[in-house]
Amino acid sequence: MTYFAQQLVNGVALGAVFALLALGVTLIWGVLDVLNFSHAQFMTWGTFGTAFGISRGLPVIVAVVIGMATGALLAVVVEELVITPLKRRAAVDAASIVVATIGVALLLETAIKSLTHSELRGFQSSGFPSGSISVAGVSIGQLPLAILVTSLLVMAALGLWLGYTRRGRELRTVASSREIAELLGINSRTSYVIAFAVSGALAALAGTFVGAQTAVVSYSSGDGLLLITFAAVVVGGMGSVPGAVLGGMILGVGQVLTAAYVSDSVANVLAFLLMVLVLLVRPSGLLRRQAVSRA
Repeated sequence: MTYFAQQLVNGVALGAVFALLALGVTLIWGVLDVLNFSHAQFMTWGTFGTAFGISRGLPVIVAVVIGMATGALLAVVVEELVITPLKRRAAVDAASIVVATIGVALLLETAIKSLTHSELRGFQSSGFPSGSISVAGVSIGQLPLAILVTSLLVMAALGLWLGYTRRGRELRTVASSREIAELLGINSRTSYVIAFAVSGALAALAGTFVGAQTAVVSYSSGDGLLLITFAAVVVGGMGSVPGAVLGGMILGVGQVLTAAYVSDSVANVLAFLLMVLVLLVRPSGLLRRQAVSRA
């Protein structure tokens, strides 16, 4: 029972990381109907931003803010230079935009690969919580616990922002109908920029958590997680904010428990098995899309 509780906490912590990544993808899909394949690069570049801040002796919190700002800035640049110009062209369809985001991802990965000489870089995690604490006789790692608590706080803050602030309500309105939003005097362009900035910041935060756990970061850090992120979005429901959280948690807990009690090989394909199962049984995902505009 103790071992199960430990693995459950680890699974929920991993699920929280998946949820942060899935939330970023969901925001972009909900607002612009764009499936963004460059999302993994927001994570990678943001993680390198955090690692840079830590290497310069900055406090961890400041370094994390730098990383999140890096991810947000990069996301906004991609939105301004690639996504928006393509969206303005009536002849460009959704598939073309997806292909463009794949091209952007390859370009950004090549750039960071060149800058780092294709080397694994150490991620100094000394400033993050370490060791373990005992809760009801169960030894729980302080780092996974800190990741879980921080992620939950960030997700709660995002939910409150979407539900109770003017910018959040405007973003939800644009997600529901851009035409109605513009009739109401809402600047959809501003909402696009905000959605990409938040998406990039969330990806960078998730990448920082992964880096703190693995103690390394590389140009390909986000590649494997991108597919799991898309699986979480599909499982939870395309465009659903609560669905992104639910999908991430299901995949995180499922992967850890499967690895602990079955095998690593099965755990590695679990996300895709669940995605296929959901597509066969409930193609819209566990939660419906209207949660984007009303969650």
